[in-house]
Formats: sequence, C-alpha cells, structure tokens
Amino acid sequence: MFCSGRVAVFLSLALCVGCSEPDRGGPRAATSPVKGTVMVDGAAAAYLQIECHPEPGAELKYPVSKLTDENGQFTLGTYEAEDGLPEGTYTLTFTWMGPGLLQADRLKGAYANPKKSTQKITVVKGQETTVGTIELSSKGQKAK
Repeated sequence: MFCSGRVAVFLSLALCVGCSEPDRGGPRAATSPVKGTVMVDGAAAAYLQIECHPEPGAELKYPVSKLTDENGQFTLGTYEAEDGLPEGTYTLTFTWMGPGLLQADRLKGAYANPKKSTQKITVVKGQETTVGTIELSSKGQKAK
C-alpha cells in the first residue's frame, strides 16, 4: 500500500512537470513603455480616457485604453497594467466623462473619432516612448 501511494505521488508530480499555463489571450507581442500627460485648457485632465487605435502595420490589431491619474499622467498597457504597447503607430482618441449617472463627454466628442484625430504616436520595439504633454481644449480640435 505504501509503495503504490509513492507511485501515485510520483506519477502526479511527473504529469505536472513542464506544465505551465499559457499567457492569457494567446501569444503576446513584445511591448515597450509608453507614458505622458494630458492637459485640458492648461490644467491636468484627471481620469480622462485615452484610447490607442493601431494603424495598419502595427503588431496590435485592437484598440487599448487607459485612464489618466489625478495628475493627468498615464502609462499605457496592452496585456497588463502599464506593460506598454507593441511596436507600431497608433492614433489616440480622448473622452472625458463627467461625474454622475448621466455622464457626457466634457470634450463634446471633439477628440473621440480616430478618423479625425491628429494625435499619433509611434512605438519602437525596445525603446520607451515618452509622449510628453498632450494639450487639449474643451472647445474642441482646431481644423488643420
């Protein structure tokens, strides 16, 4: 009985050796850090949503989003919080929801459409991308 118990333990351990859980969502592209700050009308934009829309050729095929902190600062993440973005060019959009149940974009949708956005970033594999300060206006984007 004692011997068969050892065999059972040995077999259980042998089956587990080399077993590991794959990354959630399948294989992951390498990411590089991306950080910056968003200001609206010269003041820090606390809890503003930034959405990164990959352009053709980017490794990532779906948008990712992040809220700024209380100082308007952000560090983007793809698979985990603040792990960065895969290499490529991204169009940025911004929405800033007001408080309460009936929330409305405080930027009135001016920065919400990726086809009209003028804000772009390019991430290079293995390099940190510092966006700097992105200045937005509560009166909307200026036509170029």
